[in-house]
Amino acid sequence: MFYELQPQIQRENYKKMLSIVGSLTQLFSESDCPYLAYRAHENIFCKYFEAENLARLDCSADAKKNRIGIGLKTWTGQDDQKVAEFGKLRETFAGLAGLELVKKIAEYRNERIRVTKNLNGIDDMIYHVIKRVPGAMQVLECAFDYIDIENISLITNRGNVNNTYFTDGRHTYHFSTSKNTLYMIFEDMELLDNFNVEIMDDPYTCLMNLMPGVSAETVAEQVIPQPVVPKENQVCLRLYSTKSDGTKFVAEKSGLNQWNAGGRKRHPDEVYIPYPAEDRERTRGFFPDRDTVFDLRMPDGTVIPAKVCQQDNKAIMSNPNKILGEWLLRNVFELPERTLVTYEMLERFGIDSVIFTKHGDLDYSVDFAEIGTYEQFHGIDEEETE
Repeated sequence: MFYELQPQIQRENYKKMLSIVGSLTQLFSESDCPYLAYRAHENIFCKYFEAENLARLDCSADAKKNRIGIGLKTWTGQDDQKVAEFGKLRETFAGLAGLELVKKIAEYRNERIRVTKNLNGIDDMIYHVIKRVPGAMQVLECAFDYIDIENISLITNRGNVNNTYFTDGRHTYHFSTSKNTLYMIFEDMELLDNFNVEIMDDPYTCLMNLMPGVSAETVAEQVIPQPVVPKENQVCLRLYSTKSDGTKFVAEKSGLNQWNAGGRKRHPDEVYIPYPAEDRERTRGFFPDRDTVFDLRMPDGTVIPAKVCQQDNKAIMSNPNKILGEWLLRNVFELPERTLVTYEMLERFGIDSVIFTKHGDLDYSVDFAEIGTYEQFHGIDEEETE
């Protein structure tokens, strides 16, 4: 387990801050169970355990420390909780049912876990849960496993036409076809800690006294501030192209499949990230001049040399360009050499774009982002591209 291995002072400060936030429950709810927003939980966990916050990437892990990936959860009531959504892949399983359906969902779930681990340099995964009960919070943890597809069996005495329950011998799951969502029943958690939370009757007065001149309406937003990277310091680029009818695809002889281009013999790891004209126009001055090498930090901490290159500056490559391909195609996607990357693959992996962040001159990082991030980042209505 993760929690018990952390220094006692960190555990105590973690519980103290959770108690403080929980004491403000009356700002949000009349429940006798402490209120804890999931974003606040993520920030508190990462601050007091000195972990890397991955929640903004919406990958399978919310945090990472010492090559351990942590899925963070908080809830009240039942332990049947959402663990993954597959709305973007609905067309691929819409006609399936029963065992065939849940095996397909399990396959998608496992691919996302695998890609998350490979992208972020994670060896092991756990779930860390704060369960909120009347007047207290509980700290629990359990294994964060791949689904054992070979041992899946349906649970026929549970569920209905929209909910299929199944087990792999380690955990019990159910998939909701109406919500395109996979749930896991957290029935094997280990209780590691328990602490009382005193909920204030009047948190407004307390906060007004602590922060003179600040209205009670804005105090709640300031309790756990989230770190924000200025948008001008970030650029979002697609890993795919779009046809005139809006269909998304990965070109067979460029981008992630540059190794397949003609003209000369190419290394099977040659790839680049497309930097098309409309994005270059949006982001003038963000990257250094063409062929100027800069440091690019990958999600797992690996730093590679990179540069803007090709005619019209239409590509971002590693230097040499096979470094990026080896990292992404072999180590992350785990694809055999000379396997064409398709958009359907990216959908299964749960990523189709990247976000570059500029930290200083010739100092950049890149994160791989979920389906739809490009449109959201640039304020594009997806219907406009279809």
